[in-house]
Amino acid sequence: MKSTLLQVSLLILVSLSVGCQALKMDYGQPAAQFLEKDVATAGKKYLGKKITIKGTVTRIDVSNPKAGWIHLGNGIRCDFSRLPAMAQSKKPGDTAFIDGILKHCEEGNILLESAMLRDPTAPFSPQR
Repeated sequence: MKSTLLQVSLLILVSLSVGCQALKMDYGQPAAQFLEKDVATAGKKYLGKKITIKGTVTRIDVSNPKAGWIHLGNGIRCDFSRLPAMAQSKKPGDTAFIDGILKHCEEGNILLESAMLRDPTAPFSPQR
């Protein structure tokens, strides 16, 4: 009985933490916005927060039907595993505005998780 109760409690906690990130992505405003060239130097203090990056698509990877990746310049990888069809809508050379949770922020290794495309007509005020 204790084992089952513990498993249920853990499942609820995991669900809540995943749900909170999903809510942050769907409804939360970005903590900051960046041009792709500025993320590595100015983004570190936003680790774990929702940000927007404007950049040029260099590569799309949709080889796994349950995942989708958009790569921007300066080593920026955007994980569209929640919305792989959205990743397919872009092609190399396109300009993209991408929202996501900043998970890694080092020169040449920047990762946005739970990424989604942002409306290009929405307000955009990049940090420098």
